[in-house]
Amino acid sequence: MTDLTSLRQARRVETVSYVKTSLDATISRLSNLRTEQAREEVEEFDVPEEVRRQIRSEAVEWVTGLLLHEIASPMGLVKRSASREVQNYETSKTKHHLENVVKIFEAIEQLKSATSVPRPEQFDLAELLSDIIAAESVNHKAPVSLQGQRPMLITTDRTLVRLAICNGLRNALESVKQLGSDEPHPIIINWGHTDVDYWVSILDKGHGIIGPTESAFEMGKTTKQGHSGFGLTIARQAIETLSGSVTLQPAAEGGARYEARWER
Repeated sequence: MTDLTSLRQARRVETVSYVKTSLDATISRLSNLRTEQAREEVEEFDVPEEVRRQIRSEAVEWVTGLLLHEIASPMGLVKRSASREVQNYETSKTKHHLENVVKIFEAIEQLKSATSVPRPEQFDLAELLSDIIAAESVNHKAPVSLQGQRPMLITTDRTLVRLAICNGLRNALESVKQLGSDEPHPIIINWGHTDVDYWVSILDKGHGIIGPTESAFEMGKTTKQGHSGFGLTIARQAIETLSGSVTLQPAAEGGARYEARWER
């Protein structure tokens, strides 16, 4: 029998008012103490970060897979029917809105890919970065400068690295475009390695980070018109699948610094 139980039983049979008041106060203090102890025990139980990432990755994979399976096919039927039934479909708002929905589904598909089991292969990171710049810079005038070891052979999952760098670079290109920067080197990509990891950083002279840094990684969060808001979420998931991390922070001379690091 615990002290608290004994006190409650004594309170039920007590008839003297001031004794009952004293018992009530003691019972209240003990109850609050136990509540605090229970809260501290919960706080002390800390789930390892690696386990948290694994749980989050599995949840993302399950949810995105379900969405793609259940909604993607009907969405395709809607798009096909609209193209036949809506007058002047090519210039209609219906087409514009459907294309935005399709972009979101493409982003969800990329997010699911970012959770896939890594398939390591050897490739030249510098060459991959050049390929990414060529593909992503088609609709942008801002020059991208490369500063790093050439060649730099690494062994990791090429697709996951591409997802992380593509989305980080898009973010930089859009930021510079919105600001209209006249800097001779508005975007600089550096890369390298340490004894334990590989890294790529993207430094831009754009408008910088709007709002809390962490909110930029929230799913669907974007300040850019026509964007799904999944880009940095996909980038982080891809690198976390490689047991790495992605950071975004204000740059020392304005703009932002995006960095991805993952295990060798």
